[in-house]
Amino acid sequence: MDKNPEVVDTAVDEARARVWRPWNESLFGCFSDIKTCCCGFCCLPCLFGQNAQKIDGSSCVGCCLAYWITGACSLCWVPHMIKRKVLREKYLLKPDPCHDCLVAACCGPCGVCQEARELKSRSVTHGRHPVRVQQPVAYRR
Repeated sequence: MDKNPEVVDTAVDEARARVWRPWNESLFGCFSDIKTCCCGFCCLPCLFGQNAQKIDGSSCVGCCLAYWITGACSLCWVPHMIKRKVLREKYLLKPDPCHDCLVAACCGPCGVCQEARELKSRSVTHGRHPVRVQQPVAYRR
C-alpha cells in the first residue's frame, strides 16, 4: 500500500517546526527554592503528586501513592519518567541535561524538585493557569 506523500511531508514539516525551549530551572538548582527543596527532602512522593496534579490534573493522592508504592520496589522512576515527559511536551522543553528516563532513574529527587520549581516559575495551579482578578479602581474628581 502506497502512503500519501502529502501526509508524510506534513508530518516532517510539523516535526521540524517543533522548537524545543530551555528549562527555566536547573536540574541541580535545588537550593534556589529552599521550601521546595525541603518538601522534596521530607516527602518526595507528596511533591510528585502535587506536580502531577499541576501538570495534567491527575489525582494528587493517587500519584503520591503510586510513587510511594513503586518506590518500595525501586520502580518510582517509571511514573516519574511518564509525568516528566508529559510536562516537557506540554511546554516543549528540551530533554536537558539528558533523557527523561535517566533523570528519573538517576536523579529522581532533583528531577521532581526541578519540575516543581519549573511549574512554580510558570505560575501553574491544578493544570490551569491562574485567573487574576483586579478590583475596580474608584476615581475621585
